[in-house]
Amino acid sequence: MKNTTKLLAILCLLVGGYAPSAFAGDAVSTMAKIVSSLQHFPSDADKAALAEITAGDSQASIKAVASAIAGISHKVGSADKKALEAIAANDAEPADLRKLAAIVVGVNHIPSADAKTALAALAGE
Repeated sequence: MKNTTKLLAILCLLVGGYAPSAFAGDAVSTMAKIVSSLQHFPSDADKAALAEITAGDSQASIKAVASAIAGISHKVGSADKKALEAIAANDAEPADLRKLAAIVVGVNHIPSADAKTALAALAGE
């Protein structure tokens, strides 16, 4: 019985350790889809989806990227650009989030063809 309890406890810890990255992946996928269809600024539906991400239990860096995307008007603002560059350069952040942050920094009216290819991969398409 003790072994079963220990095994269950270890399993719970392992699953709990992976859960945040799974949620982060969903947010990154959603944001990648939004950026890939961006036309100068996010639509009202896109802004609503981004607001859900920023209001949720996501980590601060995910919220920062979502907020930066929601605020795009042709390109990212200077304050958001600095935050995104810091996220993109931070090896402690998940690779997909760093890639998304780097792409968003480079958006000028619409994402480039190369960015759209990378966004499709991030979106799981």
